Amino acid sequence: MATNKKEIPTNVVVEVATAKVKAFQDYISNNNIGGFVLQDFQNEVHAHAFRSNLAIEGQNLPFMILLDDSVYTILQVMVASSIATGDKKNKICVYLNDLNQQYRMLKYHVDGAGNVLLTCSIPAGVPHFEPALVIAILNQVQGHLNAVYPDIMKKLWEK
Repeated sequence: MATNKKEIPTNVVVEVATAKVKAFQDYISNNNIGGFVLQDFQNEVHAHAFRSNLAIEGQNLPFMILLDDSVYTILQVMVASSIATGDKKNKICVYLNDLNQQYRMLKYHVDGAGNVLLTCSIPAGVPHFEPALVIAILNQVQGHLNAVYPDIMKKLWEK
């Protein structure tokens, strides 16, 4: 029985991450968007993160835009650091699950260290990767966080 499998040269995959990183760098440079630091993870999926901060309610929340060989671009914001532990984790997860139901594109979760993270996955391989869309979604996330951040923090600080 014959198969139609074709081997994909490994350099094709590397070109995916490289092309997305270059497109994003060109876009932010051409549009005078500053404040990003580029991190190369030097791993098998050729992941790179553009890191910066979002000004939300007087706080600077760190975020990253993760680009790699996959068809996804991941936008992740650290909403709160190391605070959602014990009973606070249980309380905030109920609220975050409600937010996840309201805003299906955005996903909140609490990691093992008690960090509250907001993640948005944007599907787009190289031919359809649009840095302008990534920035537009980042702006929407910032507006969303300006609206919900006070409630998130109020719930985290409740006793």
